This record gives sequence, C-alpha cells and structure tokens, in this order.
Amino acid sequence: MLVIAHRGNNKESFENSFDAYEKSVACGANRIELDVVLSRDGHAVINHDDHLMHATGKDLFCSRTDRKDIESLRQRGGEKVPFLEEVIERFLPRIEINIEIKGNNYETAKVVREIVGKHPLRDKIIVSCFSPEPLIYMRDHCPDIKRACLTGDDAVPWPYFSHMAVLNFMQMTSSSIVHPRMELMSEAFMEQCSYRGWQVYTWAAMIGEDIARESWWILLKTLGVHGHCTNYPTEFVQWLAHEVNINKRMADLLKPLTHAGDHHAD
Repeated sequence: MLVIAHRGNNKESFENSFDAYEKSVACGANRIELDVVLSRDGHAVINHDDHLMHATGKDLFCSRTDRKDIESLRQRGGEKVPFLEEVIERFLPRIEINIEIKGNNYETAKVVREIVGKHPLRDKIIVSCFSPEPLIYMRDHCPDIKRACLTGDDAVPWPYFSHMAVLNFMQMTSSSIVHPRMELMSEAFMEQCSYRGWQVYTWAAMIGEDIARESWWILLKTLGVHGHCTNYPTEFVQWLAHEVNINKRMADLLKPLTHAGDHHAD
C-alpha cells in the first residue's frame, strides 16, 4: 500500500512547501500530492486553489497575479511559493509526484504537459483532476502520463454530474486510476474497481484523519486499496511497517502448526 503525502507532510510543515516535501521524502512516503493553478502570465503555481490568502495571508489570486509578484510573497511557514518546475527538478528523482490540476481549464494541463511531458522520469508522475477537460487534454497530448479521476466533491454542477458516475468519468478520460475520498470506499466499490482493473488511491480531507485514523487505515488496507493520500504520512509509514511486522510474526508462529498438519496428513 503506497503512502501519499497530502500537500506534502502537512502536519509537520506548512502544506505545499519545500520543507513539507522534504519531510515527505525523509519519512519514507512513496509519493507527494500537490496542487497546481496558473498565474496570470501562465506559470504553474503550487497552491491549493486560486486564492493566496490561506497560504500567504494576502488577498490575491494566482490568476490575477504575475509570477514575479507571487515569487515576492512568503507562505505562512516563511518559504516562497513554489512553482511546479522547481519541485519537479528538486524532488522527482527521489519520490513520485501526483499533480492535481485545479479547475476545468485545459490551459493548466497544457502548461503541466510542457513541464513534464518529455521528462525522463515522467513514469513517476500522476496527473489527477476533479474535472474531465484537463485529463482529456493530457490523454490526447501526453498519453503516457498516468491520469487519475478524483471523486468526492459534494457540489457537482451541470455538466459535471458525470463525476458522480465514476465509470462515466473514467471512460471519458481513458483513465485507469481512481482517487475516491476515503469515506466513499466500500467492499462493493472496491470489487467494481478490481473487476475493471483500476488502481485505487484514496484521499483524506485535511481534517479527515484527525479522529480514529487508524480505524480508517485498517478499513482501507482490508479493502485492498493500492495507496492512500494521507495527512499523517510519518505515522502511516510507521503503522504499515508495524502491520507488516505483525503479519510476519504471525506467519512464523503458524509455521510449526502448518508443518504438523502436513505431517499428520501423510
């Protein structure tokens, strides 16, 4: 089961910061999840949404601000706001990266493709989105980059009601990876994904694991989810290692009983 650091290691450093990504690598996470929007002059800004208020305390929008002005800002953790090509250069050799494209504008997908489309390590990249247009653009212009359909938004206006039908969304974008919110997971859903050969990487909201997270992790692991985008990557890595160790110890304890049963059968 892969450990995906949601906006980096956001409980140990400010979300979507270089330090949060460094801590993701250090804790042993398999993948970083990050969010991309466009600046006014067409650069891929890493920020959860268009508004920079949460990250910088400034009432500015990426889409109305040029790169040079965004570069002059500081996140609440003290770092500069990162741009996609900087993070790709610094981290892709060390960890996989899940790029979530915000919104339904294919222009963002075009910029992402320009940055990662011919990267020698592009097999370590996944592009995900709640909207079909960016994924369709990636399918048509950079088909070897893996695509993932994000599901779990509460408000799905026309014409995006199709997201509620996961099969429809997956077929529209020719995707083989689905990213459902963890609360939507069930045995029946996982069976359908397995039947269709889809990989399933669940995600948790920023406060989704603050209570009873181990119970959620047990459920996801039991269902056979391929990976989980967590806000607690350090704890999740340690929890998975502990589970593996317990399973190994149980197998070792059962070996004599298994051999005894085989001997008795003879």
